[in-house]
Amino acid sequence: MISWMQKHNKYLVVTIWIATIAFIGAGAVGWGSMNFGSSASSVGKVGDIYISKVKYAFTYNNLYAQYAQKYGSKFDRKTAKEIGLSKIVFSNLANEALLLNMANEFGIIVSDKEVADAIANYKLFMGKNGQIDKRIYENFVRNRGISKKDFENILRDELKVKKLFSLINIKPLDFEKEVVRSTFLISDKIKYKVINPNDVKVDVTEEEIKKYWQTHKDNYKTKTKYELSLLWTKAKDLNISEEDLKKYYQANRFKFPDSKGVEKKFEDVKEQVKNDLILEKIKKTAAIERSRFKKGKIKATLQEHLVYGDNKLPKKVWEKISKAKVGDVLKPIGVKRSYVTVKIDKITPPQIMSFDDAKGLAKTDLIKEKSHKKMNELAQELLKDSTKLDKESKGYISLSSYELLSPLTPQESLVVIKKIFANSSKKGSIDLDNSIFVYEIEDQKLVKNDKAVLLDKETNDIKNNELAYNLIKELSKKYTILSYLKDKKWARQF
Repeated sequence: MISWMQKHNKYLVVTIWIATIAFIGAGAVGWGSMNFGSSASSVGKVGDIYISKVKYAFTYNNLYAQYAQKYGSKFDRKTAKEIGLSKIVFSNLANEALLLNMANEFGIIVSDKEVADAIANYKLFMGKNGQIDKRIYENFVRNRGISKKDFENILRDELKVKKLFSLINIKPLDFEKEVVRSTFLISDKIKYKVINPNDVKVDVTEEEIKKYWQTHKDNYKTKTKYELSLLWTKAKDLNISEEDLKKYYQANRFKFPDSKGVEKKFEDVKEQVKNDLILEKIKKTAAIERSRFKKGKIKATLQEHLVYGDNKLPKKVWEKISKAKVGDVLKPIGVKRSYVTVKIDKITPPQIMSFDDAKGLAKTDLIKEKSHKKMNELAQELLKDSTKLDKESKGYISLSSYELLSPLTPQESLVVIKKIFANSSKKGSIDLDNSIFVYEIEDQKLVKNDKAVLLDKETNDIKNNELAYNLIKELSKKYTILSYLKDKKWARQF
């Protein structure tokens, strides 16, 4: 997943205006993860445009939430750090600032009315009468931890960039449409073989395992251990009516989006609404109990000795714990229909495992590494002698039609087909998660299909994405980009 996101970063950083309300249902990630420098209110400056800390944090939260929804439990703070999410966010905002400098030179403005209209036309802010509900809008902004003025300034910048691109939007030529269309109509007949670990034999000795462990010791560490005091605040004697639930839902509909950002119906999220309303009603009680707990006036509900990530506590609680130090008493965290206040009594950092403890893990990794090397050697042999390729596609594969390539999964088949058409060679090998796909094209033809999609939008997107990319590249030569982040090693890739 990480390599995929890094590979597609070029176009990710071009589409910088999606961050604000395209994912309006995103919850706040929290500002604790931000690594700001000493500048009072900005994280950077591009030309005459300052990038505010508020905008940086807001954009980071939304982009993090988009990844988290797309990849689920596979995406967390560690993954965000590995892919350089903070650098991606700064690069996105630097790109936007480059375009804002250009828009200002051209005299492009966005009026207060245009900002108000954009807000009023977003349906998650609308009440039952189809008009903007100020309470819903104010709740949304408050839940993001920013002011209405800050949100409206962020939106104003995005509208200004959209105006700029609407002025320079270039429609594709008929020839360009035909080129893109023909790409989707090319079809290949292939023969192939899928090499699996079972196709190669790998032996490892005790000495090899130990040598591998010594080289990769840092990969084999124990998990961080914690001694925690937990104070649970639970709901008691709450009488919540159906009307209470509906009223809360109407005021907070933006909190309950589906995967497309459209609010779910009340009946579909009724239990979640009840959970959130209960948490709101006992929030003050939890804060008071935390204060008394911190002063030693009440005792913890229980003490726990846990390793990081233990399922006795949910992921969001561990994320807060991971940023705390010994002696900290965290603010109450909502867990189902309760709050938990966590006091950090002791932290035992990760330790490098002994060889005996790490032996099994190191052996598995070494076998995998040696297997992959032998699979690659076998793949190279097959490319020299394609008569050993033992399977054929049932028909002609293409980008516009899908075929399952046995024994691959549907997802693997899709990946393979895309990579075959991205490669200009007649033959090749494709690395999958645990196998290697070796192929040779036997025949190629253009499919005659008068009903084929014209792909006007796709062609337009390709052309204007390239235009935007090259425009940003040229603007970066004209305007100086300064970063006030503590980690200034953000990537400018052209």
